[in-house]
Amino acid sequence: MAHFIPAKINITAEELAQLLIREVVRLHGVPRAIVSDRDPKFTSD
Repeated sequence: MAHFIPAKINITAEELAQLLIREVVRLHGVPRAIVSDRDPKFTSD
């Protein structure tokens, strides 16, 4: 199942986590996996 949630273009990782909890976790519980496009926000240096 996919969720498409509008967000500002320069969202921080912390804001994204809050958005995920507010919009997805409250409906379905904690996900077993999250698929990312490997944006630099999510990868370590």
